[in-house]
Order: sequence, then C-alpha cells, then structure tokens
Amino acid sequence: MRLLLDRVRGQLNRTMPRLEAILFPSGRSWAYRIGIVLLLVFTAFMVRRLIGPPELGVPFLTFFPAAAISAVFGGFWAGMLATAMGSVVATYFFIPPYSMYLFEFRYETVFSNVVYILDEIVVCSAIAALHRFYRLSKDQNAELNTLIETIPDLVWLKNPNGVYLECNPAVERFYGLNRDAVIGKTTRDLFPDRIAESVQRQDQAALNADGPATNEMWVARASDGRHILLETTTTPMRTADGSLMGVLGIARDITERRQLEDEVRSRTTELERERALLKAIFEHTGDGILAVDGEGYIALANQKARSMLGAGEGDAPHRLAGFWSEWPLIARAAADRGEVRHDLETAGRVLSLSVVRTGEPGGTRYVIVARDVSEEHRLADERRELDRQMFQMENMATLGELAMGVAHEIGNPLAGMKAVAQSLQYEDDLPADTRESLRRMEAEIDRLGDFLRGFHGFATPQRVHPVACRLREIVDDILFWVRKEAISHDVAIGLSIEDDLWVRADPNQVKQVLLNLVVNAIHAMPEGGALHIAAVHDSDLGARIEVVDTGGGIGADVLPRIFDPFFTTRKTGSGLGLAVVKKIVSEHGGRIEVQSQPGHGSCFTLRWPAAPSLKELPA
Repeated sequence: MRLLLDRVRGQLNRTMPRLEAILFPSGRSWAYRIGIVLLLVFTAFMVRRLIGPPELGVPFLTFFPAAAISAVFGGFWAGMLATAMGSVVATYFFIPPYSMYLFEFRYETVFSNVVYILDEIVVCSAIAALHRFYRLSKDQNAELNTLIETIPDLVWLKNPNGVYLECNPAVERFYGLNRDAVIGKTTRDLFPDRIAESVQRQDQAALNADGPATNEMWVARASDGRHILLETTTTPMRTADGSLMGVLGIARDITERRQLEDEVRSRTTELERERALLKAIFEHTGDGILAVDGEGYIALANQKARSMLGAGEGDAPHRLAGFWSEWPLIARAAADRGEVRHDLETAGRVLSLSVVRTGEPGGTRYVIVARDVSEEHRLADERRELDRQMFQMENMATLGELAMGVAHEIGNPLAGMKAVAQSLQYEDDLPADTRESLRRMEAEIDRLGDFLRGFHGFATPQRVHPVACRLREIVDDILFWVRKEAISHDVAIGLSIEDDLWVRADPNQVKQVLLNLVVNAIHAMPEGGALHIAAVHDSDLGARIEVVDTGGGIGADVLPRIFDPFFTTRKTGSGLGLAVVKKIVSEHGGRIEVQSQPGHGSCFTLRWPAAPSLKELPA
C-alpha cells in the first residue's frame, strides 16, 4: 500500500506541472481570454443542442460550467462574459415558447437570468480569488524551493521519530547519497554510529531546550574524502497549537572560517604581544616622546615626557605651549621645514628636541623626541674646564722653566741693587731728595722680588710639609704685617677665632694664603671699610675660615675667573695672588669658596682640614 501511494504521488508530481500549464497559463492576453470564452460557450451550445428537450435538464446547467471554466482560464471578467452570453443563448434559443426567431418577454425568464448572473458573479469571484491564492502560494513555494536547492548549506527535515522527510541537493552532494535514498530513512540507516549518535544527541538537546541547538563536528566529505568541520543547527518545528511536527537541521561548512579565526586569533595574539612590547619600549625609553596635534594639544606622551612636563598620566589634554612657551615658534619652523632640532631651556634643564611634522596639511601632527642633555652640557662644560686647566698646566710647566731662569738671572742682580741702595742711604752727606729716591728704588726692588717669588711659587711645584698649627697665632702674625697698610686705607679689622682651633697645614703656605686674602680685601676698600676674619670648627674633620670685607664686591661676569692665573682687575696687580691661594688650598686637601655681590662686599670661605690641639695629642 505504501509503495502504491509513493507511485501515485510521483505520478502526480510529474503530471501536475503539465496540467497546470494548460489550466492556469501565466501569460493570458485579452485575445486568449475572449477566444476561450467563445470556444466554451459554443461548446456548451452544441452540447445543449445535442441534449435535446428541456425535460432532460435546465439549460443553465450546461452554460454554468462554461462560465466557471472561462473564469478559470481567463479570469473573473472572462467568466462574467461567458455568463452573459450563456444566459442570452439559453434564454432565446432553448427555453419554450421561444424559438430561435421568436422573442417574447417573460418576467420569470428575466428573474431566472438575474439569479443566474448573480450566482455566476459569486462563483467567478471565488474562482479568481482561489486562482490568485494558488499562484501566490505556488510562487512562494517555488522561491522557497529554489532557495533551499541553491543554498550551499545542508538542509534537511525529519519527523519527530527521526525519519528524514526532505533534504536539499547540498546534502546529496556532501554525503554522496540520492534524495530518494535519504527520504524515509533514519540517521542510523545512513551514517556511521559515531555520527549518528552525535546527530541524535543534538536533536534531543534541541527538543529538550525547545529551541535551536548548535554543534560542531568533523565529517568526511564523500566527494574527496576531506574532513570538513560542520556547524550544525537543529531547531524543533511546531504547529500553531504547539505540537511537534518535525526537526529542521541546517549544517554549514566552517572549515575555512575556523582556519581564518585561528589565524586571526594567532595574528591578534602576536600583534598584542608586539603592541605590549612597543608600549613597554615607548613608556620606559630614556627619551621623552610626545604626539601633538595641529592645535598644539598633547595627544600622546610617554612616562619620561610626562615627567619632563610635570603632568600626570590621567590628566586632561593640555596645550604644549602651557609647558613650553617656545612651542609655537618651534611648531611653525617644523611645519615649514618638515623636521627641526632645537635646544630648549626649561625648569633648570636643557632639553634637546627633535620635532617631525606628519600627516597632511589639514591634519598636521607633530612627533617630538625630547632628551634631557643637562648632564651632557655639564660634562661638556667640565670637559672644557678640564681642557683649560690642562692648557694652563702646560703653560705653567713652560712658565716653571721660565721662572727658574728668571729667578736666577734677575734675582741676584736685584739683591745687589737692593744692597747698593741700602748702603747709599747711610751716607751722611746724601741729599734728602736722593735718599727718598733710594727708598723708592728699594721698595720697587722689593715689589719686583715679591713678584718673582710669587711667580716662582705658582709655576714650580712645592713640597707641602703639613703640621698642626694654631690658627690664632698665624692670624696674629699676618695682622702684624698688614696693620700699617690697613690703617693707611682706613680699614677696621675684626677677629672672631676660636682659641683652641688647630689646622693641619704648612705654616708658611697657610700664612701666604691668608695674607693674599687679607691684602686683597684691604685693596678692595680704597675708601675705607671693615674687614672681619672668623674661624670655627666646621665639623669633626675640618675648620671653616671666613675673610669678609665691605668693599665694592665682584661682578657676576668677573667672579668665575678670579682664580685664573694672570687675571686681574687692578692696574698694579699680577693676577697670581688668588691663583696661588687656590693652588695651596688644593694641595692641602681643602676647598675655597667665594660669595660676592656688587656694592655689598665679598666673603671668601676656606674649608681646611683640622688638626687636634696640643692638649689632645698623645704625650
């Protein structure tokens, strides 16, 4: 019986398309419709003539099918035309007492025709509506079938018992099965146990969830044996009353998508790793890196740049000109030339900026690399100072050799000249003006001798013999020598020296240091003033000695050079006094500092190694 039904269904499926093309043609012109109406009415007329007497049937029963078929073939208006023609023909050709040439009006005939026409209106309208519904359903089914057959996804439908009811050609191509071999079979009839069990579990999961269930499974494709990853979505199909009518399955080949996803995931991981590395390099590089837009707002800054600017990481965007006032000029130069380098002094630091313009003119941005070169500048200054000192040392070596010869060649004649001048002063008959000239000559000889000794002492290394010296005694000796000169310059000298302050020094050299400082202080006060010498314990390891005057002070442009050899601001100075002082202090392991302000005097401070007093020395 089942086999017979299948054969009948197959025959109908093969026959219906041909009948449909005849009964319901898609292109119906007006000539076609009128031709159908005339043909059907003529056929009904001939059939009615052959039937004979009216006792065999009402004439309307003959033309009613003609009108209905006209509506089917030609539409609503074709059916109405056949109705009108049929009513006229039936009335005037077949109903007694009329004959073909006798026309007599009767009310019952008119009433019958009106009823017939109204009835045909309803029939033709219903037929036309059914025809439109049929065509719409047919078109929708055709579109749905075309979609299902052309879709690359595998689509199938099973009844609640797991029997396949339908499948699209993609299923046939993928599994290498014919549609007739799939319909009416179950999963276990078609596939291996592993695949069948997985499909049944997914179907059961969809039924339990009463909604779509998705699963992924590797399956071998029948055409080439290649393993394909299928993403299968199973959805239970229910009627309006909620009863289960079947299970719809859709499978899609996601092998390439999965490979792309894996590749994208791998690339993303690699990019994230590179991004983290670049971010770490960007944040922890020793140079400051900034990105600034065309309006001057800071768009991006690393940790070093934020430290240079004094800005926090979460701060709102700021204009760079708020930190660097010179930025507009730098940006203008970078916009004109594309790249510019500039040294910027800000907050006590020197920054070397490398600015590059990027982007189009409408979206100009600037990338700035800032490097703190303050230490490099300091080292460069120290290097220049060291080179200068090395040059001076080389000159001093040359001067030392020269000083040896000068002291030998000039020292002895000066001694002889001084002896002659002194002996001539003791002559009784010597005129007063000549005696005064001899005294002046002796003073000039002494000055020249002092210059030679200072020149020789500065240019020639001398051996230091430090001993414990009581600083108060050394200062008293110096004041004995300079008291007369201080009085002549109207300079008052004050002392503040601890009695038990001892220093470790060569007595003659420390006297020379203090003598130079005191004499320079007296000469700095030609109109008079005050000189104060103070000495205290600076710490357990040193003493602080200060020589303070109230003179005119030292200018800021002169102060850095006062210890340079042969540099002097006095017309009669040699420029060696303070150079000798610094040399002696350095040889004793001390340090000399100076503070001065024009119009407010100067203060020279010596940091000198201290020595224990005689009471503290072991017996």
